[in-house]
Amino acid sequence: MNRELSSLLIAVTAVSVMGFTGTVGSDPSEREDDQAARVVCDPRSMSDLFADISQKIGPSVVTITSTSTVTAQTSPLVPWGFGFGFPGQGGTREYTREGLGSGVIISEDGLIVTNNHVVGDADELKVVLSTGDEATAKLVGADPSSDLALIRIETGQALPAVSMGDSDQLRVGEWVLAIGSPFALSQTVTQGIVSYLGREGVGLADYENYIQTDAAVNPGNSGGALVNLNGELIGINTAIASRNGGYQGVGFAIPVSTVRNVVDDLLAYGEVRRGWLGVSLQEINTELAVQFNLQNERGALIADILPGSPAEESGLMRGDVVILLNGSAVDTPSSFRNRIAGLDPGSEISLRVIREGRERDVSAILSSAGEDPATVTENMETFYGWRLGELTEDLSTRLDASGISGVVVLDVYPGGPAAMAGLQPGDIITEVSRTSVATVAEVGERISEAVGEALLLVYRHGRTLFLIL
Repeated sequence: MNRELSSLLIAVTAVSVMGFTGTVGSDPSEREDDQAARVVCDPRSMSDLFADISQKIGPSVVTITSTSTVTAQTSPLVPWGFGFGFPGQGGTREYTREGLGSGVIISEDGLIVTNNHVVGDADELKVVLSTGDEATAKLVGADPSSDLALIRIETGQALPAVSMGDSDQLRVGEWVLAIGSPFALSQTVTQGIVSYLGREGVGLADYENYIQTDAAVNPGNSGGALVNLNGELIGINTAIASRNGGYQGVGFAIPVSTVRNVVDDLLAYGEVRRGWLGVSLQEINTELAVQFNLQNERGALIADILPGSPAEESGLMRGDVVILLNGSAVDTPSSFRNRIAGLDPGSEISLRVIREGRERDVSAILSSAGEDPATVTENMETFYGWRLGELTEDLSTRLDASGISGVVVLDVYPGGPAAMAGLQPGDIITEVSRTSVATVAEVGERISEAVGEALLLVYRHGRTLFLIL
């Protein structure tokens, strides 16, 4: 999915149920099937509650405009008429792209959290406060893997910071309010309910654990606030599921528990530190459960182990099914991967796995995939059957890839995963799992974080194509 299309899927939503007062029918003369609980609410009180929350949170939500310079490859065909053309010179051109999103003030000194896709590639950032005042923002740090970013503005005065709630206490059915700037309409408030918790596999980011809501959100809401009826931030609105780019009733927000961890790491280290085990995981379906003699389809099947990884050193094996992590059940590969990533590098973990029909315990010490780029590069060459290199100016010229950023495939070994994926020498990998990459180490990190398969965006002979590794 290209970034232009992704921007159409930007939205926000959520829900938090509170503020109801009610009575339950108890008249014994009523028929039994009429004695279900009836919740009665005062519409005026509920309306006042929504208005009070909007008034409280509104000043903490800002509009963010971004400007970036984009270099595009021009077609080597010169238009001639009737849809035909003849060979021409080709080349590149630059144009300015403007973006729009929302953000939430989280500290009085001007820290603002938003989505990475709102600010990540921007050359210039402007923030418009609820008062209409504008300020230039600087990027403090970004985490493409969670699609969160942190920016800062300086106004010389204390800003209205939002109060953070506890997203771990949310329940499906709770009411929530979404506040942001859809279509540049700042301070727009919508309401809905939480329709699902812990939504994974959406394909928007490497680490997904979304709050799903039905609050009406649209392009421009990304990075805005999802709040409960206590007026507390419980999520950052991120995207919608849509066939036409507009609101269709399903939105996704990043839980504030994730936001806290990412913000803390960005402030302390300039990056997000995540635990890494070094395994490729696979979902368990009915057929696999039968083949591996499993009682159910829960758990995470280890499909492969990266050489030199903590997993290899711990004695884990291909075909192991992880059912417990630190004593807690593992339901899916995505949830297992998220929990591993939530631990610090150097953490010791205990795993219970099923191997050849028997349970056994394994311990491992997590590391970070980015700690030793040389090791990651060496392991990738052996594991995936390719040789990668940095895209130098000379290679860029030889490959007619002026203005393209990425990592070049220098060689592909027959029969390896890279060859089976369709990669060829001279291909330039520009994205892995919808995240831009510029170094071999970044390719290794993104691939190692992928669950099962990695989606590559490859530039080849003036065109781009997606491949599955």
